[in-house]
Amino acid sequence: MFYDLNIALPEAAGKPNGSMSSQEWARVIQTIEQARELGYSVVALNQVISGKLTPDHLKIWTAMPNMSNAQLSWSLQTGKRTLKECGSVSKVPRNGIRVLRRVTALISEADHGHSVSGTVTSNEYDLVAVRPLNEKMLMAASGGSWTNIDMISLDMAARWGFFAKHKTVGQALSLGYALEISYQGALDSNTRHQWVSNTAAVVRVTRGRNLVWTSGVQRAFDLRSPYDVTNLGDAVQLNKDLTKRGVSENARALLVHAFTRTGTLRAVVAVSENKRVMKEDGAPNKRARIETR
Repeated sequence: MFYDLNIALPEAAGKPNGSMSSQEWARVIQTIEQARELGYSVVALNQVISGKLTPDHLKIWTAMPNMSNAQLSWSLQTGKRTLKECGSVSKVPRNGIRVLRRVTALISEADHGHSVSGTVTSNEYDLVAVRPLNEKMLMAASGGSWTNIDMISLDMAARWGFFAKHKTVGQALSLGYALEISYQGALDSNTRHQWVSNTAAVVRVTRGRNLVWTSGVQRAFDLRSPYDVTNLGDAVQLNKDLTKRGVSENARALLVHAFTRTGTLRAVVAVSENKRVMKEDGAPNKRARIETR
């Protein structure tokens, strides 16, 4: 099962009470359809916000048109999250696709991180990511200053002004955070060199562990198949097996981490409402009904 956990929404969608035109929603749906045709089973629509996360950011999700072959993780009527079990993510109908929602907070001040860490609003999202804009905020995110996040995202196409250090990144890995590599920057000849340099640095300090590869694109034309993404690893000296995990096993583990954040009591135990716990391939698992974390 393959995952693309970053299909970007337009910038206007990240504003409180933001709106999207019917043409913009049509482009989003076209991109989701293209992802399904390329072999992805699960995608996440990414709402990037600047500043503090508020309940007003959730309003835009009720405006998305309904899709017959897509299973959304939220209600179009209320905007509330309806996906409560991690196992449900893998229950995708044949020729269908699961659509999750994700929020990514641009962090330049500590207060911005607190607004996405364990609040009622942030728990309505299936994935919570932060993008530190300076070294101080990267150290804070990696050190666990905001405990209820799932992933750290860095702009691989930008000049950071700091280095990805073993100690800093190692702290993030020890806390179970994933690090995101979006290949969007590799598609543009103007940013490709910087993307390769930054991505190679992250690969070097992580040794390929806990990396999640995503697209970060808005247009269907820019999407690449999971196997094309796997080949991108060659450009940054990451073997194909570890790159493939970034769109499969590591992405799956990230969703388990996210479910633990919102669906367990103090991240200790989760009780499935179903009588049978389903494996990722959809086959029934006859083992225990309780999943410990």
